Amino acid sequence: MGMTWLADAEPETFWAHHAWTDFAALPRKEYAIVVLPLHGFASHGADRPLDIEELLGASLLRQAVERVKRHFVVRVLPPLRFAPAAKNGGFFGLDPETAHDLVAEIAAGVKAAGFHKLVFFNTSPFNEPFVASAAMDARAGLNLRTYVIHARSLGLDPGRDNAGEVAPFASHLAELLAEIRQHLAPPVASPAIDPSVLHVPPPAIFPAYRSRYLPALSSAQLTALPAKKRPLVIVPTASIEQHGPHLPVGVDAILGQALLSAALAKLPSDFPVFVAPSLTYGKSIEHHGFPGTISISTRTLRRLGLAMAGQLRDVGIRRLAFLNTHGGNSAVLTSLLHEIPESLGINATLLRHGCQPDVSVQEAAWGFHADEWETALLLACAPELVRMDKAVCEYPARLGDPGELRPENAVATFAWMTRDISRCGVMGDPTRATEEKGRRWLSNAADNLSSKIRSLAGE
Repeated sequence: MGMTWLADAEPETFWAHHAWTDFAALPRKEYAIVVLPLHGFASHGADRPLDIEELLGASLLRQAVERVKRHFVVRVLPPLRFAPAAKNGGFFGLDPETAHDLVAEIAAGVKAAGFHKLVFFNTSPFNEPFVASAAMDARAGLNLRTYVIHARSLGLDPGRDNAGEVAPFASHLAELLAEIRQHLAPPVASPAIDPSVLHVPPPAIFPAYRSRYLPALSSAQLTALPAKKRPLVIVPTASIEQHGPHLPVGVDAILGQALLSAALAKLPSDFPVFVAPSLTYGKSIEHHGFPGTISISTRTLRRLGLAMAGQLRDVGIRRLAFLNTHGGNSAVLTSLLHEIPESLGINATLLRHGCQPDVSVQEAAWGFHADEWETALLLACAPELVRMDKAVCEYPARLGDPGELRPENAVATFAWMTRDISRCGVMGDPTRATEEKGRRWLSNAADNLSSKIRSLAGE
């Protein structure tokens, strides 16, 4: 896969592509580098998309990581696209308190995975003070070694067309990452610049539905949207969490993007539906103890949802739908469906695909995480991220078990942590998954989603 579903990132070093067991087994994590890219959405010119910072910064980071990945361990987190927005020309921003909580919770997940060095790679000139504060908070509060690199200090300017100049900046960034690796650590050989990676091929279009992606618009195009038709805006919500030893921690986010891309491809090009920036990190506290899981709190997820809805309202959007692919988010989002209309005066709903896969009765009842469904879908859309040789069957309950107390879907339930009901993180039987099943289920789910999108948009 030359391009991840979640960002323009170097695939081998992308955090979301690794299973929790990879994080657990990684040696010398205290000397590895974790990079958190921070991008803003802002107007850098009348003809520039709002995500120009990410377009340039992600390409720069990807090329730098290509240069150093053979010399030391580096892991790049899914980008954080939400920070305090610029007063003038900023979009999809957060209040400072929520932004700081969000970064702190991501940093806590990095610490819990056993890493000691976190690099903040920031592409937003407006957010430089915020990033400096967040780095100090993580240093003092979590005892992480934190480092800050601003794209602007490398000479990258989103306000001018310097995409062709990324390679020289990438060499400089690679040297800085190598210096950070050496800081307070046993020395390693300095990475030589490999000529084969001086000109890294450009990624595929990101995201695949870019023509419907709100940050791909200029500020003028975004504010003009309500003057056309009153479109439906979809907000993808997901998580970065363990999915057993055979699937990567980015499963929920990747499958959400795959389902959405397939559904939108079935709609006419002029159909009035757009997609907001995804809420990639979710509420995954139940998976605490499995390295690689990054969980945000109920409070932070709620504020993220409210901030997104409020900004959409401010540009004239009156209908939004959350497409959620992580069960741990459901309770928070359900509450938001009541809060958003009352506090912001816009319609909000949950968008469900409604596909019922043809699985066994046992799997239908107790397969709900890293199971046959999720494994088959990932085999269909990103097979290189699936390791079927590591797939195991493990159920949290069995049909016919005595009593009525169950972890889910019963008269009496109990609050559970994954370790309470699964040894390896699997809840279901992924060993029965096949690519053929995944393709069929993905197609059926996309058909259902496209029909529901049509219905919500009033056609």
